Amino acid sequence: MATSPTLERGAVAVSERPPGRQLSGASRAGRIPLLALAFTVGLALFITIDPVQPWILVALTALMGLGSDGIIRSHPRGEFHTIADTAPYLFVPVLFTLSAGLFLEDVVLSYWAAPAVAGAGALMGATLYAEHVSIEPEDERFPMARFVLNVITYLTAFGFYAVVYGFDVDLLPAAFAVGLVSMLLSVEVFREAEADPIRALVFAAVIGVIAAETRWVLYFIPLDGFLAGVFILLVFYLTTGVISHYLTEHLDRSVLAEFMLVTAAGLAIVIGGRVLG
Repeated sequence: MATSPTLERGAVAVSERPPGRQLSGASRAGRIPLLALAFTVGLALFITIDPVQPWILVALTALMGLGSDGIIRSHPRGEFHTIADTAPYLFVPVLFTLSAGLFLEDVVLSYWAAPAVAGAGALMGATLYAEHVSIEPEDERFPMARFVLNVITYLTAFGFYAVVYGFDVDLLPAAFAVGLVSMLLSVEVFREAEADPIRALVFAAVIGVIAAETRWVLYFIPLDGFLAGVFILLVFYLTTGVISHYLTEHLDRSVLAEFMLVTAAGLAIVIGGRVLG
């Protein structure tokens, strides 16, 4: 969104905050490494214990949601009163937890488990830090935070798409799951591009419908799990990217050409993989 909704509610300058509030915010932000470590340990337990214990992933997801909420509320420039205020900042940490758990449990072999879990833990730490920074658009680290969040958003989407396709979920629930996850992740992409939350939610819902229809179409175009994930991701990337640039009034021919080039390259990979496979 063009400006952070928390700032639009009239948050006062950091220098005008009571010292105790500022120290509390800094203290909670310092808990990011601890929360990332807890995520890493929980993820390691989930993918190494045999048979699989789904409750571990459910508990870990709840923990990450609650922990992320506390970190977001601690920001000295934030005025968060209800869960509706913090929810847009929680979608990526929560969905990344589910995506990483399901994806790694499905594809990671024994000796790759340790580096895969460590990498996922580092990505979670980066996600939490970037979400905290992105609350304040005036922060000099804001552009990098947005870049990190966009990258992790697309990684999260790919993990879900590949897992839903690879697990042979029935078509209707699979399309619904893909659409719902795509809609929630689109909220993150549009969060700083559109100031009106209702309008942003409408655009996100449109993305969800398009992604769900893409999964439906793949029923008639058999692909391997990874290739199907890449195909749906290309649709998600193209639609969210074009709409995001439209909302920020940066959409022009050069931007469209860039998106079309990336999409064409991705389609070439999918087609090549299908032919060679």
